[in-house]
Amino acid sequence: AAPAAGFLTNDYQMRSRRLVRERLRYEMESVPLYRIGMYERNSELNAALRLPAKASPRARALAETWKQESANAQEIVSRALNMYREQPFIYTLAPPALGDDPVDEFLFITRSGFCEHYASSFTFLMRAAGIPARVVTGYLGGEINPVDGYLVVRQSEAHAWTEVWLVGEGWVRIDPTAAVSPLRVESGLAAAVPESERNPLLGGDRLDWLKQARFAWDAVANSWNQWVLGYNPERQTQFLSQLGLEQVTWQNMVIVLMASSGVIILVLAAALFVRLIRQRREPVQRLYQKFCDAMARRGAPRRPSEGPRDFAARISMQFPEIREQAQQVSALYVALRYGGKSKDMDLLREFRDAVRSFG
Repeated sequence: AAPAAGFLTNDYQMRSRRLVRERLRYEMESVPLYRIGMYERNSELNAALRLPAKASPRARALAETWKQESANAQEIVSRALNMYREQPFIYTLAPPALGDDPVDEFLFITRSGFCEHYASSFTFLMRAAGIPARVVTGYLGGEINPVDGYLVVRQSEAHAWTEVWLVGEGWVRIDPTAAVSPLRVESGLAAAVPESERNPLLGGDRLDWLKQARFAWDAVANSWNQWVLGYNPERQTQFLSQLGLEQVTWQNMVIVLMASSGVIILVLAAALFVRLIRQRREPVQRLYQKFCDAMARRGAPRRPSEGPRDFAARISMQFPEIREQAQQVSALYVALRYGGKSKDMDLLREFRDAVRSFG
């Protein structure tokens, strides 16, 4: 059901009755187990079978073969998903460009794409096999903000999938991307794409401190939206009166906004400054800790009572194949940390390269 200020279209889009010019607050309820369109109108089903004239002859021929050899629509769906699963299809955010016949080129030549490629090609194959189908776009997943526990859904969670109409079941959700890249569906976008295509803010730990700063800023913005902008005038008045502002005017609102924003910016700036100073002062310790972490992942965590040389000696016995590299890291660390050579930039670069060789 749509909120009072909105309505649902026959293809289940929620639309506002007026132009949205400000942040809205409304409640929705999710029903994961559903059946819709079991008795769909013929006009809707016919619309979900339309295809461009003479487009993609190879895809049409393949779909016709499935139709002739399959006992029912469910079997055709399974054969299509198995094709994506068994053939060398690749999930990527940087696919090659497609030409005048994108479906055939994608299915039989490039076989590289993201969710829209898989959803649209799967929908084409279903329609060509006589199964009503449509592309659905929305969002998949999100990220829990660890600061205050709410779900953040960004444009990076945008996704496309397919719905097919089956007799006795209505519109059934099928996600062909899951057949190609289960990680995209189970773990999110960052886990599904190669590291070279990842946004550092969404995946990986190289800029973890920046992610934490973003989480903090998002949490503050969400609290502001929840407690001030998203509530009614009475709630806003109550909140501002707690700050000593008895009269709610736009001038007071500007003062509160500027003051709170200034405090937040100063706190974040101070935290980032301290972190940068610490990173400049302690590059040797940070690099050696990365080495220790790499060894822990291999099954050889450093013991609290173990010095760098003793640690390297134990690693050499446990992993003879990396004995020389471990001894080199230990010797460089001792020289930089305890040998008075902490400002030797050439030695520091050599140490950094040695640590990076362990991943």
